[in-house]
Amino acid sequence: MDGVPIVRKDPPPVLGIPTHLAPRVNAWSTVRAFHAAAIGSLAAAAITLVLYRLADPDVRIVGGVLALVPMLGMIAVHVQFGTSRSAVAFLLVGGVCAWWFAVVVQREVPAGWVASYLLSLSVIPLVLVGGAGAVAGRVALWSIAGFVVGRAATSIAILQEGGRAHPLVLAWVTLAFVIALVLFTSRNTARSERVQPELLRSAREEHVSAYRAGVEAEAAAILHDTVLNHLGAIALAPDGPIDPQLARTVEADVAMLTGKEWLAPGAQPTRPEPGAAIRAFEHMVDEHRDLGLTVSVTGDPAALGRLDDPALTAVLRAVGQCLANVRKHAGTDAAEVSVFDDGLACTVMVVDDGRGFDESETSPDRMGLRGSVRERIGRVGGDVQVWSSPGSGTSVMMTVPYAASTGGVSTAAPDGTGAHR
Repeated sequence: MDGVPIVRKDPPPVLGIPTHLAPRVNAWSTVRAFHAAAIGSLAAAAITLVLYRLADPDVRIVGGVLALVPMLGMIAVHVQFGTSRSAVAFLLVGGVCAWWFAVVVQREVPAGWVASYLLSLSVIPLVLVGGAGAVAGRVALWSIAGFVVGRAATSIAILQEGGRAHPLVLAWVTLAFVIALVLFTSRNTARSERVQPELLRSAREEHVSAYRAGVEAEAAAILHDTVLNHLGAIALAPDGPIDPQLARTVEADVAMLTGKEWLAPGAQPTRPEPGAAIRAFEHMVDEHRDLGLTVSVTGDPAALGRLDDPALTAVLRAVGQCLANVRKHAGTDAAEVSVFDDGLACTVMVVDDGRGFDESETSPDRMGLRGSVRERIGRVGGDVQVWSSPGSGTSVMMTVPYAASTGGVSTAAPDGTGAHR
């Protein structure tokens, strides 16, 4: 018997961000959010000046608005390059712009909470945009440097204009928020580095367990299709030498069971030649005819050629098991196999007019219909329906969508050898 390839399943999914990339990705995400907040701060400063101008037509705000434009341009430059040089350039240009803006505010806006608010809005971008690295600690250091530059620039402007010092409460709050966020992110990253290996190990174990379960189920079905069916055929055979055809089948299956080819990993599922699929199907049917079962074939067997190797193998084995069940249990020597193609799936029906049975009363240790038919077809994405009752025969319908068997465990080669037992 040819080797039975096992189709590889997809590798287990990666849970979350890989551990070695998590700190960098989290830090860059934080930096991008800070950039957006910095632009919003500049916009708020400009809007506040405009509203103040509307309330007092004598206030000249053009210089203050213009002072914000170079800082906005440098944010765009730093976002584009994201290097230490662009960060330093932003701090230098931003410091000059903060000084210019503070001078205008000291001249045009009376001392009070509005002036403190405006000065804070000009310093906040320096706190938020300074981060040039993807390490959380470095982001915090750049933010502190930006605050120092902004605070120094506004203090110089206040001294030049002889104004009163402002606490810049909003800027302090922003700096505290940045440092707290960095500490929180660093703590979560450390926790993720401890937890994520366990999650990945669990995912791998689940993947291996599912794969092993599929292999074991198919191995049990193969054992049932070969050894148990052969023992049944030998028990039913007349006294005397074993039938040559049965002997050849037993020898081929013993060679397959004692070999390791059926455990060899296969490539991606391929579609056999239509002629090969039909020959495999005919070979399987002929072997059952040689064992004394009258099998009539109707429909379009060429539809089997549209199935890929795993699906074709599963269908041939399942149909073979159905025919074996007819020989052993149905009390009749005739069965019909019909093949249909609806464009989306291949449907195969095995019908007999034997004694029938009640599936709900079938013993749990009877693996023929459950393991060799239902579970096998299910592993390649198909579906099985059974209609039977005592005295009315049995109909088994197996439907397998085309190219649906890319994730299961398949057995046997497309030549169908040994697929019937």
